[in-house]
Amino acid sequence: MVAGPVFRVGGALLQGSLAVLLLAAIQRPADAVDRSKFRTCAQGSFCKRFKSYAQQIQSSGEYVHFVDPASITHKGNEVQALLGHKGIDGSQEPVQPLLLELRFFKEDSAEGNCGVLRVTVSEQPKAGMPTRFRVREGDVAMIPGAGLLPDVVTVLPADATGSVISSSSAGNCSATLRYEPFELDISAGGRVLQSLNARHLLNFEQYRNRDAEPRTALVDATDVDAENLWEESFGEHRDSKPRGPSAVGIDASFRSAPVLVGLAEHATRLHLADPQFDEPYRLFNLDVFEYEVDVPMALYGNIPMVTAVHQWPDGGATSSGFLVVNPSEGFVKVDGPGESEKDSQTWWLFESGVLDLFSFAGPTPQAVLRQYHAVTGWPRMPPLAVLGKHQSRWNYITPEDVAEVDRGFDEHEIPYDFIWLDLEHTHEKRYFTWDPKHFPQEAVDGMLDNLNRSHRKLVTIIDPHLFAGDPNYTVAVRFREKQLMVKKPTGSADFEGFCWPGASNYPDFCDPAARLEWAKLFDFANYPGRPAELYTWNDMNEPSVFDGPEISMPRDNLHKCHTGSFGVEHREVHNLYGFYVHEASVQGHLLRAPGARPFVLTRSFFVGSHRHGAAWTGDNMAEWTHLERSVPMLVSLALCGMSLVGADVAGFMGDPDPELFLRWHQLGIWYPFYRAHVHLTTKRREPWLFGESITAKVRQAVTTRYQLLPMWYTLVAEWALLGLPMVRPIWYHDLGDSEAYRHADSHFLVGEALLVRSPAQGVKTLEVYLPGGDGALWFDFYRPQLVAPRRGSGKVVSQSLKATHLPVFARAGHVLVERRRPRRSAEAMFGDPYTLVVYSDPRSTGSVKATGNVYVDDGRSLDSERGAFIYDRLNFDGAALHAAPAELGGTAVDASWAVGPPAVRALREAPSVPREGLRVERLVFIGLSRAPKGARQHSSGLQEETSAVELQVKVERIAGKEEMWIATVKDPAVYLGSSWKVDLTY
Repeated sequence: MVAGPVFRVGGALLQGSLAVLLLAAIQRPADAVDRSKFRTCAQGSFCKRFKSYAQQIQSSGEYVHFVDPASITHKGNEVQALLGHKGIDGSQEPVQPLLLELRFFKEDSAEGNCGVLRVTVSEQPKAGMPTRFRVREGDVAMIPGAGLLPDVVTVLPADATGSVISSSSAGNCSATLRYEPFELDISAGGRVLQSLNARHLLNFEQYRNRDAEPRTALVDATDVDAENLWEESFGEHRDSKPRGPSAVGIDASFRSAPVLVGLAEHATRLHLADPQFDEPYRLFNLDVFEYEVDVPMALYGNIPMVTAVHQWPDGGATSSGFLVVNPSEGFVKVDGPGESEKDSQTWWLFESGVLDLFSFAGPTPQAVLRQYHAVTGWPRMPPLAVLGKHQSRWNYITPEDVAEVDRGFDEHEIPYDFIWLDLEHTHEKRYFTWDPKHFPQEAVDGMLDNLNRSHRKLVTIIDPHLFAGDPNYTVAVRFREKQLMVKKPTGSADFEGFCWPGASNYPDFCDPAARLEWAKLFDFANYPGRPAELYTWNDMNEPSVFDGPEISMPRDNLHKCHTGSFGVEHREVHNLYGFYVHEASVQGHLLRAPGARPFVLTRSFFVGSHRHGAAWTGDNMAEWTHLERSVPMLVSLALCGMSLVGADVAGFMGDPDPELFLRWHQLGIWYPFYRAHVHLTTKRREPWLFGESITAKVRQAVTTRYQLLPMWYTLVAEWALLGLPMVRPIWYHDLGDSEAYRHADSHFLVGEALLVRSPAQGVKTLEVYLPGGDGALWFDFYRPQLVAPRRGSGKVVSQSLKATHLPVFARAGHVLVERRRPRRSAEAMFGDPYTLVVYSDPRSTGSVKATGNVYVDDGRSLDSERGAFIYDRLNFDGAALHAAPAELGGTAVDASWAVGPPAVRALREAPSVPREGLRVERLVFIGLSRAPKGARQHSSGLQEETSAVELQVKVERIAGKEEMWIATVKDPAVYLGSSWKVDLTY
């Protein structure tokens, strides 16, 4: 036990020096983050000197690097060359040339389009010098079987100044390599999309001897600013930097691109150059309590990727993407086009490692994400219940407390699926344990039984710091005895830092052996529970170290990783730590319950974390500004491949007033991951504690979420199989709609069919922009009324902000899938029939007036990964609704299926779903130009179509100037997973 004072907060007993630390933390003013704890670019030597280097290069017109044409080699999809340094001659200490590698890839699809270029700049090995850290292939990028194939390229000299490297695949992709100065233009479709080193800011600080003589020539940023190369301090913390300077950076220009999005996560607006911050965006995973909005400070996770929207002079618009795989601290400066410019300019800087860049040619944002997933891997389907409501607080303190909350939801008829337990469920913050006083094993078993009867689940927190002061805490002992903890800079002793339990050690998750050991801890012999009811939450995995620099781990700590010895500095892998914690926890779920889908929520993440599960935006505030910024934060994450994301609904810190509480729930039902979670010092926030009026409105919002779970499940499947984001910017499907970009922070799309407008404090009306560059018509989702009955380039409409819901609109031309029978949880709906809602576009000149998809599987097992699922295509031609299973591979009904993960191309089999759970009980046609008199149903057999069945239709006119109708067909006697059509007769 840790000695010291004792106090109780929220029913939890806290003791020792941790109590003092926590009491200080929770009593500080809840107005903003303490910025003094976190570095800026100017406070870190490598960023400070790079800015000086960039200023000198740009002001002088100098350049450093050139391509040696005699060094160029080419084989298959790979081109290599050496980058020399201008100004180095025989009178000075030689500087070894850098190695430039270009690798071209095409998509593993029927079309085999080109579009992925990998560019690597690295240091050649030198005797007596450390080896540059590179993320192991297959961990983050270049995932085997993800759908990427080597391309075949040709290299032709353009003239004496450069070469053109051209893909042999469809798509017209090429790269123009200019020799002196070194520049690289990346093109597709006959247009230059991106230019590397166009401003000549390439900086690569090679490892060197500490006693080396200063250079007179300009080779890298250390020749401009030599301060703090071998050690530096921040606050009271000293970084020994035994390997010296090692930063790498480069500039990237995006041609004719006024809009850049990505660099998740930052609590800023969606468009990265709006506004243009003086400070660069920082990429360094940190525990940032009470973070501010509209600043480029680092937060809990990061994905160094941007998507550019190119607006070409001929009026066309396309997208391209850019990714850097480097897990050390990073900074990215984004400058949008000036008045006389068209390009967006960026520079990318990292403390160590190599430059490992991926360019995605697009040409659409959908194609960019497909190419990103082909490099970084595809998501796994979550359990269906994950898309329901999650109820959490720090802390529900006993099984009786959990049972009372569970009963409260039933008594107030509000469905939910998961209840969460924070720190206090453990025995003195020892993870993989239950508190024997408040959560004795018999009571835990009863709690899980009770939740199981309601078809509900439990999530418990498991953080990656292990208490160091208890020789009987076998979890920590196992890691210490097997030398699986992160080491101090000397490499001889385990690092010890302060976190929730007190003095703690930190497993070396970069080491595959440590990850396997961690995974074994989830076995129910070690951690009692049940696979069907118990899931996991990884918090504090940046990692958070209360007494460390920037509340994290010293950069000169040592990891083993995959090298076999403790020779990798923490600075080289910092942003991977949470990624590997998440991966190891998911592996633990798979080991303990083979065949069952895992669910692990993470706070920290990196490139590739989407393969492991969900994430959330951390310790937000119960303030309107945090509600507002949650929209661009989640959309930005989705555009970086992390779709299953959410924000703590109603804010983690602080007490919301009833208006904020209600509006945030009304917005939160449109997050892909919908969880309410709060700090232990806040008031209880169960929905029934705000009065019956608020309770009723929250009930209505949550009921809407559950009604649309089939839609959400289809969206998560299309993310897992096609890479499509679940939430999208308002301009996502019409890049040429210039007006839509102005509304990107307050509007977002759920899939392609629904548009959501976020609320604002104290207003009674909201301005809503309805995009319509493609002639779209929009219906009010909550009442079937046409909102924008015209063609054109979009329209702003004024909408009253109802007390019961936010403005939500359905785009004509789409089919939504619902389940309308009220149930207490998602799993309880498993056998319920479906309702198909067809929003017809009567003005469409094509043969299809509405289209949609529906995905169904068993919701729990991994059988879908071998093809045990249903994916139906629904098409309405104005007179008949057709349904047919989509074929995969070369004969796909929807050709986009041919570019999904190769694993789904296997022959499909029927999922384990009861027949009643495939039945369609209702068809609703909205927006018909004529009132039908009846309907006929036709189901296809194996050989020929069956005879028609007459159906009853209820018809009503839609209020408004235009003559439009709603027709409802009850019990059409059709089933998902089979071919059928229903004709409307007139």
